[in-house]
Amino acid sequence: MRIGFRELICILVVLAIPPAFWWSVYRPMHERRVAIDNEYESKRQKLDQLESAMKHIEDLGREIDRLTEALAVFEAKLPAEKEVDVILRDVTQLAMRHGLKSTSFKADSKPIQNARYSEQSLKLIMRGNFDGYYSFLLELERLSRITQVPSMKLTKFKGGQEGEMEAEFTLSIFFEPQSAGRIARLP
Repeated sequence: MRIGFRELICILVVLAIPPAFWWSVYRPMHERRVAIDNEYESKRQKLDQLESAMKHIEDLGREIDRLTEALAVFEAKLPAEKEVDVILRDVTQLAMRHGLKSTSFKADSKPIQNARYSEQSLKLIMRGNFDGYYSFLLELERLSRITQVPSMKLTKFKGGQEGEMEAEFTLSIFFEPQSAGRIARLP
């Protein structure tokens, strides 16, 4: 049997069919299947994580109610924007009650705005006895409103009596902006 030109071309075409099929059909389908398997595995892991997190919360409705009540307690400690001056008056009276003199009282230009609260920073300089200042800080900590002292610098007051010092500190007062409302109860 002789192999001619036509037979040779026919053999080459028949031999080219499997690589062409692999290249044009099997390879894209295989890549798509690998991508789907990876996506499935990723979603399966997320579901497993969610399921393990849900095991820790026996009753989701009760947990939401508990967290809503906790949030309401913190919001109750946030005064309205118009009540900030009342807190400033309380802090000033507290300082005077402990024998401290305010030598400087300066508010930052604008409060820091957040979605649920605002923060007004005040820079204060007070002079007095260290024991009085310590008592002032303890009472400041017990205020029913949320306040914070992010920075403080204590120095011995030169020319004063023993134990007299000067405190330069920043007092942050947190309050609820007028535009923000109280948290709504979920049904």
